[in-house]
This record gives sequence, structure tokens and C-alpha cells, in this order.
Amino acid sequence: MSEDSPIVQRLIFGHRVRDLRDQAGIELEAANKMLGWYRGKLSKVEHGGLALNEAGTKALLELYGVTGKQAEDLRRLSAEARRYAAPERVPDVGRDYVVFERAAEELRMIYPEVPGLIQTAEYARAQIMHSPTVPGSRVADMAAAREQRGEQLRVRPGQRVWIILGEEALRRIVGGPATLRRQLERVVEFAQLPHVSIRVLPFDSGSAPGLSCPFTLLYIAVAETAIAYTETLTGADYLRTTGAYSLAFEQAEQQCLSEDDTVSLLKNRIQELSDK
Repeated sequence: MSEDSPIVQRLIFGHRVRDLRDQAGIELEAANKMLGWYRGKLSKVEHGGLALNEAGTKALLELYGVTGKQAEDLRRLSAEARRYAAPERVPDVGRDYVVFERAAEELRMIYPEVPGLIQTAEYARAQIMHSPTVPGSRVADMAAAREQRGEQLRVRPGQRVWIILGEEALRRIVGGPATLRRQLERVVEFAQLPHVSIRVLPFDSGSAPGLSCPFTLLYIAVAETAIAYTETLTGADYLRTTGAYSLAFEQAEQQCLSEDDTVSLLKNRIQELSDK
């Protein structure tokens, strides 16, 4: 997993800094004022949204009275968090997400279409090419990157993944019947991996908030952090308050087909597409 990514290191650093402030018994805004920082800066650091320079790190360590090996470890972690991360072949709004996805111990996602993590390059290409925000010159590379993410998932048995698909993912013809058939065959392959659970939420199960507002829940153990990721046409949000998303996922699970029934439905749909 990408625990050494600067983005993940920022999360770990922020978590440890927050613990130090709690141990020191100092309120967030009080600490921010004592450091002489602009309003909200310390909050950004604690939430992994901002890497500190050497001077900022030194000021924090002095404020919380951290010395010795603990201070040395935090200075090293801060330096790692400042490193430049090589760009991913994904839209700018999704670059942090791809890093979080690799680093997460657990992923829970609900989508009305097949999510990028388990897409074929062919299906991804047919989907991305209609995006009004992605230049045509980037479509092929981005599609290939999605398929590669899935190949990495195959060899990460320590990462647990739960995916809920709206039944529309099986019915919407993306790229033509043959493209959809091959995509669903890939979904079946992933459904049979021991560390991946895929279930379909059928049309007749009623409304599910997660399908109208699709999301991914990530748990990054090294940073003891849970994040809800949602994406819009032009941007993305990373939310640290995840209770409503967890509840929406649990409610959707209760409406889903079993894993075995899901595979049966997928295979039936694959046969239908083969006959076309």
C-alpha cells in the first residue's frame, strides 16, 4: 500500500499532531492563536490538508513540549509530507483519491454505474469520452489507469472492498452490448475474489440515497482516518464526518441481493448480452 505517499503522510502527521494537542489540553483555536497562525491553519494541518514547513513543525513541537525521538520522528514525518507526489493519470480532482484508495485498509462504495476501480479500459473509455471536462487526448491514458487500478486490487488481499451496484449498472448500455458484456464479466471475476464483496441493489428494492448521491468510504488505518469521497462533474469533496454515509451504506446493504444472487443475476445479464 502507498503509506509513504506524501498525501497519506500528511494524514498521519495531522492525526499525531491532533493527539499531541489533546494531550496538552489546548483547544484548537487557542493553539492556533498561540502559534500566531491564520484562522483555520492548524485545523487544515490536523485534517491532513496542509503540510508544514520546518519552521511550522518546530513551532508545533515547542508549543506541545515534544522532544527527543518523538520530535525527531515528527520532523521526519513532516518532511515526508512535504515531498512532491508524482502525478497520476487521472483528473486533477481525483489524484488524492487514487492515493487514498491504495492506502485504505477498507473501501465501501455505492454507485449507479460500475465504479472506476473495477472497470475495463474499454468501458472506462466509453464512459470518459462523454465527459465535458476531460480533453480527448487524455481519455485513453485515463481509461488504462482505471483498469490498472483493478489489477492492483487483485493482488492486495489485505484490502477489503465492499461494492454496491445499482441494477442500472447492468442495464445501461455503455459502449455497446459487447463492451457492457465484457465489463460485467470482469465484475464477476472481482466478485469471486475473497477480499471483494459485490452486491446488486435491484430496481424493485425501492429508493436508496446512496444511488442518487454516490460515494466511497475509505478507512486508512495508518492514519486512523475515515473519509467519505464524493465526486461532481467539476470537482470532488473529501469529508471527515462520515456518519451519514456509513448509515446510507448500511441501509442500502439491507436492500441488496446476496452475493450469490448477485453473481447469478450478472451471469444471466451476460448471457442476454451474448445473445444480442
